Amino acid sequence: MERGRRWTAITLWATWWAVVTAALWFLGAVFDQRPDLVGCAASAVLVIVVGEVADRLRRRFYPRRRTR
Repeated sequence: MERGRRWTAITLWATWWAVVTAALWFLGAVFDQRPDLVGCAASAVLVIVVGEVADRLRRRFYPRRRTR
């Protein structure tokens, strides 16, 4: 992997993590659950990892249909 692509990937992951963390924190505040930023950050990591694993499994076991 080229150095520029690696930094781009890291930046995208960090941005995605920050957005999910902010969304979880905001939802906790809206529903009066006293959100903890560290807890929201940990939950965001869990949500992202589970989503990525599920996406990779889906792609592996259900590849796109080939045209005839």
